[in-house]
Amino acid sequence: MTTQEKITHLHFYMHDVFGGANATAIPVTKILDNNTFYGGMFVADDPLTLGPDRDSGPVGTGRGTYTFPSQNDFVLEMVYNLRFAHGGYNGSSLCLLGNISPASIVNEVAIAGGTGVFRFARGYAVAKRIVLDFKAQLVVRELNVYVSHY
Repeated sequence: MTTQEKITHLHFYMHDVFGGANATAIPVTKILDNNTFYGGMFVADDPLTLGPDRDSGPVGTGRGTYTFPSQNDFVLEMVYNLRFAHGGYNGSSLCLLGNISPASIVNEVAIAGGTGVFRFARGYAVAKRIVLDFKAQLVVRELNVYVSHY
């Protein structure tokens, strides 16, 4: 392990399919309030790609849970691991943690740690929604990740 801290910028796309036969995010609890989704919990196993097209080339997977913890606001708590399966970061991961608003186009979450080349990681990720297609049950987010690591 190097002792020199560095900052790495990662750029890729996350594809979240929330329904249908090829869903990558599925509910695991009953939603108690249709306005806030209060009580809802989803498990996700989303592909991460080089570009906005799902066939643009794999980066890895985003796996984790989304919970809707508020009785008053439409927000979700995200615990999500970016697992890299290609290139120089193959076998490494980053853990994202934070509250996001599904209604917002841009959200920011913290990097709570990492593995492999990202040991002792800290930083943040900016997720920008570029596709919201209710008919296809698809959300595509552009991720810009800024991570400090050794």
